[in-house]
Amino acid sequence: MARAITENTLFYGDNFDILREYFIDECVLRPWGILKRELYEMLMARMTLTKVSCMPARKREIIKKVVQEGIFMATFVEVQTQHPHPDSLLAKVVSGTPLLNNKDQGLIAEVPSQRWNRETFSWSPVIAKMACIDNGNEALKGVMPIANAPYLARLRVPTAYTPAKKLRGGDGRITWRVNGSEDFWMGDDALETKKAESLPVGFSPERFPDHRFQRFIAAFQVELLVRAGHGKRDASGKLMEGGQGEFNIFLSIGLPPEEVDRNGATPEAREALKYIFNKPFEVVRVDEQGQETTWHLCFVEFVPYGQTFGSFCAWYYTLEGAPIATNIDRHITLDIGGGQFHICEVEITPRSGESRPKLRMNAEQIGEGTILIARGVSEAIRQQYRTIQLSDAEAQHVLLNRMISVGGHRQPVNDIVSQVIASRVDNLNSLIVKYLQYGQSFLMFTGGGSVLLHDTLLHLVNTHRKADSFYFVPPEIAPFLNAIGGLVLAQASAQRAISRREAQQAILRREAQQAISRHDTQQAAAAAGER
Repeated sequence: MARAITENTLFYGDNFDILREYFIDECVLRPWGILKRELYEMLMARMTLTKVSCMPARKREIIKKVVQEGIFMATFVEVQTQHPHPDSLLAKVVSGTPLLNNKDQGLIAEVPSQRWNRETFSWSPVIAKMACIDNGNEALKGVMPIANAPYLARLRVPTAYTPAKKLRGGDGRITWRVNGSEDFWMGDDALETKKAESLPVGFSPERFPDHRFQRFIAAFQVELLVRAGHGKRDASGKLMEGGQGEFNIFLSIGLPPEEVDRNGATPEAREALKYIFNKPFEVVRVDEQGQETTWHLCFVEFVPYGQTFGSFCAWYYTLEGAPIATNIDRHITLDIGGGQFHICEVEITPRSGESRPKLRMNAEQIGEGTILIARGVSEAIRQQYRTIQLSDAEAQHVLLNRMISVGGHRQPVNDIVSQVIASRVDNLNSLIVKYLQYGQSFLMFTGGGSVLLHDTLLHLVNTHRKADSFYFVPPEIAPFLNAIGGLVLAQASAQRAISRREAQQAILRREAQQAISRHDTQQAAAAAGER
C-alpha cells in the first residue's frame, strides 16, 4: 500500500512534474483503488491524485511504478491506508454510492407507529418519518433518508441560540418561532450576531427541561425535513409558502453512553425525553428571503442508542443490518466531540454454528473534548482583546473558523488558535496514548475533534501504529458518523414495527374472511330451510 514521504524526500527526479500535473482537486486514485480521502497541507495546496487512465503510456507507467513501489507524495503528514469494508454503510456513505441493498431497496423511511390523541385520550395509528439526531453538546447532527432518492440528508447545527428582535427574513438568516415562542435564531445564524447563548450541556436531565433546547430540537428537525426534500414543493422542487402539513417522527436519538444500557435508555434519560415525547410542536420557519412556512411536528417514538456505539455500527453493519466479514476482533472507537471524549470498545467473537459473531461492548467518557481548547482560545482572546468575551458556543466556533470580530471588522486569529492547540493538545494526547500502546486493538478516530486535530493526531498515531491498525473517518463524514450508525440501529426497530403491522393486518384479514364465511354459511342454511 501507499506510504507517505515528506517534501524533502527525493521523488523520482525529473518525473516530479509529471506527477504534479495530475494532482488536481479531489483525492481519488481510481485505477488501483489505493486511496480515496482528502490529503491535508500538501506542497501544492491540497492537490490530489486523480484519474490516470487517459494518460499517455509513459506517464501512466511512471504513476503505476510509484504506486507499486509503495511511494506516494503527501507532504507534512502521513497517509493512512486502512479502509472500511466495502459492504459497510460507512463505506457506502464515504464513496457516495446509492444506499441500496442487493434487492435495490433503500433504507426504511416510513414506520407505522402510534400517537397520543389529546382529544380522545387514546392512541391513534400513524405513519412516521424515520430520522436520527445525535444529541451532541457542541452541536446537533442529524441524518434522514432523502425523499425519493437513495441517499441521506445531513445537517449539523451548533448548539447556539439567540432571540431575534422581530420575525423577519431577507437578512440572510433563518428565523424561527416554536409554539408561539419568542422569535429566535440558532446555530451559525445565532453565532454571527455575537450575542449567542450557549444551550445547556451535560446529560439529558440537564438539557431537555430547558425550553430553549426544546424549541431548538424541534426547529432542527424541521430544517432536517427541509434538507431531505419534504414539505410542499413546486414543479422545480422549491419549497412553497404556507402550511406544510403534519409530520410524525420516528426518532433514533443518540445519548451519552452513560445514559444507555442493554434495556435502552436509563430511567433518568427516559424521564428527560418525556419533555418532547408526543408533544405537538408548531414550528414557523422564515427563510433568508422572507418566505414563511408552518410545520406541525410530533416525536411519536424514540430509539435511544449510545452515541459512540453508533459510530461502530456504521463501520460494522451493512445496509441490511448484517455484520461485515472481518478478522478484526477488538475495535475501539475514539470519539472526540466538542464537549466530551468517549471511547467504545467492542470485542467481536465468532460463534460456532452461528452467522453473527457475539459482541461485547464497553463505552465510557474518558475526558472532555475540544471544549478545553475552545475555552483556552476564549481566555487568550480575552487577554489580548480585553473587551471581547466569548461564550462556549462562540469559542467553539472561533476554534473552527479562526476568525473573530474586532471593532466591527472580521479579523483572523490563526496564531492564537494554533498556540492554544499546541499548548493544550497534550491533555488529549495523554488520553489517547494508552490505546495506541495497546497493540491488540484496531482504532477508529471520529468526531469533530478528530477533524480539528487531524494532523497532530495522525502524526502521533503513526509513531505507535502500523497503517492497517487504525482508521480516521473522513472529515466530511466524521461529525455525522454517530447519527449514521444510529439510523442503522433504528432500521431493526422499524422492521419489527412493520412486521407487527403486517401480522396484525393478516389477523384482521383472516378474521374478516372467517366472518364472511360464517355469514355465507348462515345464509346457505337459511335458504336450505326455506326450501
